[in-house]
Amino acid sequence: MKLSSHTFATGALVAVVTAGLLAVGPQTPTTPSATVAPAETAAAAKPARRPRAKTAAKRFDQPAEAAMFAARKRAGVIETRGPNASPTRQAMPQIPVRAYLAAAEHIRRMPQYSSVTNEILPAGPQALASVDPQALAAPGAALGTWQPLGPGNIGGRTRQLVFHPTNPDIMYAAAVAGGVWKSTDAGASWNPLTDLIIPNIAVNSLAMDPKNPQVLYAGTGEGFFNGDAVRGAGIFKTTDGGASWTQLASTATADFFYVNDIIVSPRNSSRMWAATRTGVWRSTNAGASWTRVVNGAAVNGCFDLVTQTDRAVGYIFAACGSFSAASSVGIFRAVENGGSLPWQHVLTPAQEPGLGRISLALAPSNQNIVYALAASITAGNYQDGMLGVFRSDSSGAPGSFVARVRNTDPNKLNTLLLTNTVYGFLADCGFGGSNQFFNQGWYDNVIAVDPTNPDRVWAGGIDLFRSDDGGRNWGQASHWWFTPGVDREYAHADQHVIAFHPQYDGVANTKLYVANDGGFFRTDNPNAAVGTTLASVCGTPPANPVAWTELNNNYEVTQFYHGSAYPDGDTYFGGTQDNGTLRGRQTTGLSWTRLLGGDGGYTAVDPTNTNVLFGEFTGLSIQKSTNGGASFFDAVNGIAGDQGFAFIAPFTMNAANAQQLWTGGWFIWRTTDQAGVWTRASAITAGNGSVSAVAVSPVNPDMVVVGMSDGFIHYTNTALTNTGATNWPVTRPRAAFVTSVAFDPVDANTVYATFATFSGVGVYKSVNGGASWTPIVGTGLTALPALPVHTIVVDPTNTQRLYVGTDAGVFTSIDGGLAWYKEVTGFANVVTESLGLNTTGTKRLFAFTHGRSAWRVDLQP
Repeated sequence: MKLSSHTFATGALVAVVTAGLLAVGPQTPTTPSATVAPAETAAAAKPARRPRAKTAAKRFDQPAEAAMFAARKRAGVIETRGPNASPTRQAMPQIPVRAYLAAAEHIRRMPQYSSVTNEILPAGPQALASVDPQALAAPGAALGTWQPLGPGNIGGRTRQLVFHPTNPDIMYAAAVAGGVWKSTDAGASWNPLTDLIIPNIAVNSLAMDPKNPQVLYAGTGEGFFNGDAVRGAGIFKTTDGGASWTQLASTATADFFYVNDIIVSPRNSSRMWAATRTGVWRSTNAGASWTRVVNGAAVNGCFDLVTQTDRAVGYIFAACGSFSAASSVGIFRAVENGGSLPWQHVLTPAQEPGLGRISLALAPSNQNIVYALAASITAGNYQDGMLGVFRSDSSGAPGSFVARVRNTDPNKLNTLLLTNTVYGFLADCGFGGSNQFFNQGWYDNVIAVDPTNPDRVWAGGIDLFRSDDGGRNWGQASHWWFTPGVDREYAHADQHVIAFHPQYDGVANTKLYVANDGGFFRTDNPNAAVGTTLASVCGTPPANPVAWTELNNNYEVTQFYHGSAYPDGDTYFGGTQDNGTLRGRQTTGLSWTRLLGGDGGYTAVDPTNTNVLFGEFTGLSIQKSTNGGASFFDAVNGIAGDQGFAFIAPFTMNAANAQQLWTGGWFIWRTTDQAGVWTRASAITAGNGSVSAVAVSPVNPDMVVVGMSDGFIHYTNTALTNTGATNWPVTRPRAAFVTSVAFDPVDANTVYATFATFSGVGVYKSVNGGASWTPIVGTGLTALPALPVHTIVVDPTNTQRLYVGTDAGVFTSIDGGLAWYKEVTGFANVVTESLGLNTTGTKRLFAFTHGRSAWRVDLQP
């Protein structure tokens, strides 16, 4: 979570992303009272630390909005006006996940580039055995070997961490769109294990065989309903500590598209359980076959599994349900002996109305004690926030779960475990505006228990919290809005993992690890002071607080939306999900710096003066720097009366004239003085969508093409003289979300457009400036897979070479789109959101991915 800068100076909170496609309005705060500690009032504790300039006031990291945006653009058109405009809160569109399986099979059979041998080869020894080799006789590889650029110090969303039991310096991590990573030095460095080994690197869950730490299972597909989540391809297994992986053939089905959790029995390695979008599945033969033992399909899946490990026969527990009022939401229990049903429904909505997503934890020192942190689905301030913390002291027996704290508690801090805490106290802290309840219990929700003390409990939502009395009262243990690298109380927002070191004893070993949307953090003093007063919530931490150390050391899993290269290609920057706008340099290796906070978006750099940079947050929020990124200011002067800007709103700079930039919402906007003032350059756009892509010809600045979120494409050859009354010519190649448009760098009449679609055509070409379009997706084995295409780049050294970024990596054509090839020379199987080129010196292609950070490759002449 992040707060922005440009509204805080006025003292007023902009609680809604007013120009976004998917703005979610705040819920009206009423109760409970603002009191935190009984003896303290808001007036008595003026905060010493306020949100700073780069992290103040506008809400950042908006996973619900990001989720809906990513899902909707893949599912079809996005209409933001008219009778079919989407409401603020709506059901998440269903992605046709089976299309990924068909695409994966097609990619397996596609010819691929090998830049090392400079020839085209099939993916497997038998894949193309029956194909005439002459049919594949095409020119050699267009690309060399890809170089990962990082960032390696920023991290990204991580949902699992496991330790080697006898050598805890060996750690494995699950990056939700970046694969399995391994550290052999306790997090001092990380290395990827699965980039090119498994066909899907959307790893969401990990489990180690307790009897053989060389055996691990990786569950793919992030099933928590955030729309930028990548669909999985079942469960993969390694028997050599991650050096090689094979898919469990039994999981190559729709029931394992989203594997949220896996556990292996501590008593029998052949017994396994998996929590997926369709329920809890049991295997008694190490994954060779599976039986569903809890049906979770009606409640949107099952999300958490825990099992007792301290006895000969123990119970296994499952938590099922999210966004569902069905009676089968809740906690289930069974004897962990590999047998069949019955599973008991031990905590139900009838007992606790409003149950949403639940996370579970056993007390390691007394495994009769089971904790549950539950989100609420009840409308009001706490919808998607905390319903309560529940505890059973009798192994989760039916009727034994008792609420330790509820969202009706008079101490408001106790109720905000799944809420953006500082916003819940925004007015109380004197930060302006009213208190706001931004809740994310459906997205970040985790609980853990100190191995030495069953009453010391940790919880993670947006921030981290600790209770020392069995969950009745809580103190804040981290602050997402503090300054990284300066404030020791800082840990990134959105917690997904809380894990104690295997040798933790509370005295000699006090290491506690957390994983979140910013990667990894560790504290060595988890029992230090936590904040329980209003002053601590508002920015004045207690003396000797819990302190955090970041462990993102070459952990390259950042999720980019867009990126740009400086002219020489040795500096590059981009906007990311939940990690702001980041910049890297060749001279600093994988270490990047943050230029802007929160959710980032599009970027641009003036090639004639690289001190001039542009970035953005979400919606209409373009920012400009004239001092190389040291500071930014609003750059939207003149834009008014346009409520249609996308969640990630596109803008572009004319490569031949950096004074000219273009953007749009429901209208198209132009600036000719580098955002000194913007002028409306169109009447209302066609259709019912918003501007989703824009390009200007570097050959003729009067030629501009604008793509819309509902498939329309506007074009003009009088761009610089168009006014707010000009109706641009328009065409509609297909009804789908236009993800990018790009001009041929030497021919202003040749334009390309890409679409986020699972069926039909994903890439089109126009030879008349956008007036008409022709599909260019290839045929047969050299056809592009039927997956969303996000970006296209034309090689300026050979305009027949085209590069596209898709949901499955980068593909190349060397004949203007007649045939396509999978680029695999070191590049990961990852969603590639943005491609770009530098303009001087060695020509390089840059790829900004949603899960494996940024990459670069030299273009072959």
